[in-house]
Amino acid sequence: MGAPPPPKHRRLDYGKSLLKILILVALASLSLSAVTVLFQWTDVEQLPQFLRPYSTFLLFASPYLRYFNAAIILVLGYLIVGEVGRIVYAYMRGFADHSSAATVQNVARIVGYGVLLAILASVFSVDPAAALTIGSFGGLVVGFATQTFMANALAGIFVLITRPFTFGDVVTISGNTGHVKEIRVMHLLIESEDGSKDILIPNSLVLSTIIMKKRPGVRMGPTLTTITIEQPASKAKIGDKLTFKGKLTETMSGKPLPSSPVNLYERDIGRDDLLVEGLTDAEGNYAIEWTAKKVDFFDDTAELYLRFIGDEEHRACNSKQFIIEVK
Repeated sequence: MGAPPPPKHRRLDYGKSLLKILILVALASLSLSAVTVLFQWTDVEQLPQFLRPYSTFLLFASPYLRYFNAAIILVLGYLIVGEVGRIVYAYMRGFADHSSAATVQNVARIVGYGVLLAILASVFSVDPAAALTIGSFGGLVVGFATQTFMANALAGIFVLITRPFTFGDVVTISGNTGHVKEIRVMHLLIESEDGSKDILIPNSLVLSTIIMKKRPGVRMGPTLTTITIEQPASKAKIGDKLTFKGKLTETMSGKPLPSSPVNLYERDIGRDDLLVEGLTDAEGNYAIEWTAKKVDFFDDTAELYLRFIGDEEHRACNSKQFIIEVK
């Protein structure tokens, strides 16, 4: 039996998740205040009149006030960190695969648990010098144990956000040349030029070495060409299959261009990203299928166009640009 498929991504309602976090924070504040009011007393004379009937229990539990506070912080803090992790995962799944999004989610949770432990240390009034010593030693041990993992994970997050290359690009990294197949959090997956093997390159190496990116050849022939395209849908959900149809012809004669490369690109600042490669049929028609995904880190729109790169007899051309909202 093969490995189980990754869980199906379900769209998260960010508004409800943020509301849940605010409710948990408010509940934690109210619970801590209530526990402090009930168990802060050390003498019967200090108790308000409405609490004196319960003086025996309240005074018995008073020395354990910090433990009650710690339990509230631990339980509600755990829930808050978990909800933040779910938001991070859902956001990353907009433009990354399951394994990459899950890794970023784990990093966010580790940071959250570290903050939670620091708050718990303050509840128990740990001596600052002792806390610093323990924290420094613990950080040193954890740092040595996880330095490779953290270096690759952080580099992968940076690569996912900045996107110095994209799917289909031909890159050379540390002497390895191939087509970019997948950008993961820990590794970059490229396929060798002859298609015989996959190459995994650690992201820390990707970030620290020189990258040679092959620019698609553009040959200017004498004959003008035109790409027509049927108007696509203006909105799509992440994961939807969209098919772009149209025709590639010579501009003046209308003669179709068979077996010619027509590729789908996403327009971006400073560079255009290749999304899907296609080919025209014998009548010059093409049908390119694209799985909708988030292609821009800052918004939910994809500015797309089709491009014929040209050949020795025909000039390169672009289709009109169209915008699709992907959510």
